[in-house]
Amino acid sequence: MPESLMILGAWVTGFLTLGIFSFLYKDNPLFKITENLYVGVGMGYYVSLYFFQVWTPLVWEPLKAGNYIVIVPSIMGLLLLSQLVPKLSWLSRYTLTFTIGYSCGLAIPMTINTDLLTQILGTAKPFATIGSVGPMAIFNMIFILIAVLCVLTYFFFSVESRGAVKKVSNVGIYVLMAYFGAAFGNTVMARFSLLYGRFNTLTKYSAKEYFYSTPVLVVLFVAFFVIKHFMDKKKAAAQPQEEQY
Repeated sequence: MPESLMILGAWVTGFLTLGIFSFLYKDNPLFKITENLYVGVGMGYYVSLYFFQVWTPLVWEPLKAGNYIVIVPSIMGLLLLSQLVPKLSWLSRYTLTFTIGYSCGLAIPMTINTDLLTQILGTAKPFATIGSVGPMAIFNMIFILIAVLCVLTYFFFSVESRGAVKKVSNVGIYVLMAYFGAAFGNTVMARFSLLYGRFNTLTKYSAKEYFYSTPVLVVLFVAFFVIKHFMDKKKAAAQPQEEQY
């Protein structure tokens, strides 16, 4: 890649990153520019991606090979675009109905297999090796089994939750809270890793070979917000006088 393009990329990357971060101050024109640019580029990328990975290999090439059955799903896909014309938007219902019905029929057995049967198998299968594992592994098996049963009891609504059932359900609540806490902590750590990556990029582009893009952009952003603050303040002060007239 030519050096000039690398420098231009550093400035564009720094501007877009700081533009998104500027929302931490408040909603502003720089953030809106960055947001709209991000959405527009993302939509353009996915449209081109779907065209080259769906239309060309799955529609155009089979048609050239004489497989005309692909005309049916192609027409159904094009019917979705009828929503752009209000008077013809009812045509999209046929495709939506077929898609929803097909998706439900595909998702229900898959969900039962992955979320129910696999969970039961994963909980019960380790007990087949209970004679060849150590005490810690046995403790983990029993702990997981008790935790699963407690959570299932919490969601078992056929019996009134009182007495022993209520106590077991309370244990299930603690297990759920522990899971949600671990999942949330994992999500936060993943987002922080992205944040560290952005900071690392901004630090990298602060070097001399990139013409100090990050420090210069930070100064420009601060100057923009200071000028905008005084302009908004002046405009707000002049507005009551205009209302009097």
